[in-house]
Amino acid sequence: MEIEFPYRKEESDVFKIVKRPRIKIKIFSEVTHEWETIDEVLVDTGADFCVLPRFIGELSVKDITQGKYIEIKGVVPGVRLIAYLHELKIMIGKKEFTTFIAIADSDDVPSILGRVNALNLFNANFVKGIKVKLTD
Repeated sequence: MEIEFPYRKEESDVFKIVKRPRIKIKIFSEVTHEWETIDEVLVDTGADFCVLPRFIGELSVKDITQGKYIEIKGVVPGVRLIAYLHELKIMIGKKEFTTFIAIADSDDVPSILGRVNALNLFNANFVKGIKVKLTD
């Protein structure tokens, strides 16, 4: 199976316009018992796990605080994002799998597809800022 996603042009405070690898995924909602589509998920090989903002997480689980409490540290030392780790089913293309997703206690974070039990299940090629190719 091979899936391709084009890079998206986006505004940047530093470079004016950048191209970012964004894909579409589906998450199986424990609330609606249906697959919910999430557009514009950043493919981030530097992220250990997947992250969702709170408003999307609340569509996926009944109570985000029932997950394991974690504090995510990023590039900026001392800055921490409070999140709750849940094990959820996601689908990319036709490949369905279970992974850990950190649901942030904030809406001010992007949706991120990270490595552990997600990107590392695929061979990922980032083709010169044009597209992302995932193969399994």
